[in-house]
Amino acid sequence: MKFRISFLIIFPFLFFSSCQDVIDLEVPDGEVLLVVDGWITDQEGEKQVLLSTTANYFDNIKAPTVEDALVVLFDENGTVDTLLESNPGVYVTNYQGVVGKTYHIYIQTVSGEEYESNPELLKFVSAIAAVHAEFKEETSFEDEGYYVSIDTEEPLGIGDFYRWKQFVNDTLLNEPFDLLYASDEFVDGNPIIDFDVTTEPLSLGDNYRIQQLSISKEAFNFFTQLQTQTAFVGSLFDSPPAALQGNMVSVNSTDKNVLGYFGASAVSEIGMVVE
Repeated sequence: MKFRISFLIIFPFLFFSSCQDVIDLEVPDGEVLLVVDGWITDQEGEKQVLLSTTANYFDNIKAPTVEDALVVLFDENGTVDTLLESNPGVYVTNYQGVVGKTYHIYIQTVSGEEYESNPELLKFVSAIAAVHAEFKEETSFEDEGYYVSIDTEEPLGIGDFYRWKQFVNDTLLNEPFDLLYASDEFVDGNPIIDFDVTTEPLSLGDNYRIQQLSISKEAFNFFTQLQTQTAFVGSLFDSPPAALQGNMVSVNSTDKNVLGYFGASAVSEIGMVVE
């Protein structure tokens, strides 16, 4: 999407003769918090749980990873798998989730701190029936290129929530405005035809793939917070920044915050080559 904005800035230059005092500003370190990012799905193959910690704002470093932790996956009947650390802070499992089961994880760090996620039901998701690419010429609001839409079905019964993940040439579109999610509040029980999903146009020959996920209401609320604080910024009316509270809690202390989310979802996937 194109935005053309012109700025005219006038700097008044005032010259004064003055004394200068050097002030050492001491900024207290913020609390170091655990950050969790992971999902269990009904797809085959590897699933990941990423563990890291928050870093001080002025450190200007990549978020430190949490290594050598114990990460265990549970369903409502007990333990289903203990995840292996494939890379620093990356814990993996090949367990394939089952629709209708409830899942959560337990984490214990090397320092003995314990965390767990609130249970999440792995809900059924409808199949994506078709995917379409339509060429559009350049306008004041859109660049020239191919835009994608999908056809799917929304089951009867209010209370379903969805997320869509898009891949172009096997790269996940992961910028703030690429975060696409919705509830069935206004489409319950209806077919959904030509639902626009692309935010940027594709080119001829691009390999495009989209996943439709069934997420919980809690995950929907988490993504709403996330997008509000990352995409919709830059004006006087922005929401004040706040820690993104997900579904992770500390076992040791109810006063200790944990960031991030561990969710469960079924996945429907379809792909195409733009021709």
